[in-house]
Amino acid sequence: MEVTNVLVAVDDSDESFEALRWVVEKILRRRENSTTVVTIAHVAEALPRYAFLGGHVVESSSKQAQEQNSARILSRAYEMCRESSLKAKTIILEGDPKETICRAVEEMNIHLLVVGSRGLGQIKRAFLGSVSDYCAQHAKCPVLVVKQPLNKI
Repeated sequence: MEVTNVLVAVDDSDESFEALRWVVEKILRRRENSTTVVTIAHVAEALPRYAFLGGHVVESSSKQAQEQNSARILSRAYEMCRESSLKAKTIILEGDPKETICRAVEEMNIHLLVVGSRGLGQIKRAFLGSVSDYCAQHAKCPVLVVKQPLNKI
């Protein structure tokens, strides 16, 4: 039986959950003759560490809130897969989302990366950067960028 590793990157945006919903409904549930391993990844940006005299390092106080937010996001995404009878696993990654997702693709031997698109205009995309654009150019596997339906923009 053929095994396909799919990585779906999610954050707190409607666009990322729309991408997950779309790929589950249109692609993953329809694969009958293969085994698909779905990994749902959330990338938490690295928080600053503070050093005090005496060499003592203290984690930022928002670390716990960030972990709880990641758990909430992944729980919601996991439940969407479970409701569609798909087996999924979740992972929290840390770092710059663009680079971290592309690195995970290589390290996890991913066959398909799925990301949502926020639909930024050219100017905002140039200044803010686009995770989906970056991944489409740098990921070492096919990338599916799911855009929001026109009626939701």
